[in-house]
Order: sequence, then C-alpha cells, then structure tokens
Amino acid sequence: MLLTLFSIEKAKPKKKSHKLSDGNGLYLLVKPNGSKLWRFRYTFVGKQNMMSFGSFPEVSLANARKKRDEARRLVAEGTDPARQKKLNRLAADAVAKNTLGAVAAEYLEKLKAEGKAASTLEKNRWLLEDLSASLAKWPIAASVMQNNRPKL
Repeated sequence: MLLTLFSIEKAKPKKKSHKLSDGNGLYLLVKPNGSKLWRFRYTFVGKQNMMSFGSFPEVSLANARKKRDEARRLVAEGTDPARQKKLNRLAADAVAKNTLGAVAAEYLEKLKAEGKAASTLEKNRWLLEDLSASLAKWPIAASVMQNNRPKL
C-alpha cells in the first residue's frame, strides 16, 4: 500500500522507531522524538544497503519517490546509488572551492614563498583581490567549460 500525505502527517511517534512503507524499498522511519526520515533499502551486488533521502517535510513524498526511482535506475545500470551520491557531493565541493579568488590567493602565496619584494606582493594583492573582488567567487569550471564571462 502506498503512503499518502495524510497518512504521513498523521503518523504518531511510538516508544520505538517504526517504518511506514511506500514500496520498492522506500519507507518513512518515524522516530520516538517525532522526526520522520526517508530511507531507501536496496540490494547491490548481493549486499543489502540503505541510503537516506532527508526528512519530511523538507523532502516531500513526491520528491522522495523521484529520488527512489533515480536510485533504482542507477542500481539497474550497475551503479551503487549511495557511492554515486557521495561522488557527486565531492565533485560539487571541489567545483565550489575552485574559484578565481582561490587561485588568486594561491598565486599570492606562491609569490610570497618565492621571496618577492613587498611592493610586488602589495601590487599583485591589489590587482588580484581589490580590483577583481566581483570575480572572486566565480567558479573556474564555469569560465572554462562554458566560455562564459560573469556579468559585472
């Protein structure tokens, strides 16, 4: 039996955690403190696995079902969805940290380590940090891959 929004909202906490199943591995875990967490159980390479999709109501029933369907598609293609989720998160973090401002700071540290004159360091700091402050958070991948320039 599929879950409904009404049944989710009316689910009451008990002394122990309990599950409300939605089918195809998706269920809502209702904790004793009242929190409601989306979980997905799947088998990958003969091993039982579980992944979390977030809490209700931050993740709606429809969104949890979409995430479940995407995870099932990945399993069918031979990819572990939990591992893929982690790889996607790491890639997004790397892209977010690889900005023009980060490269500029690294370059200034390199100049300092090479023992450049104080006036050279100050001039480069002024050029890279002060004049290009509006570009500091611009991701390098977006600049290179899309060949787009930020709107100033």
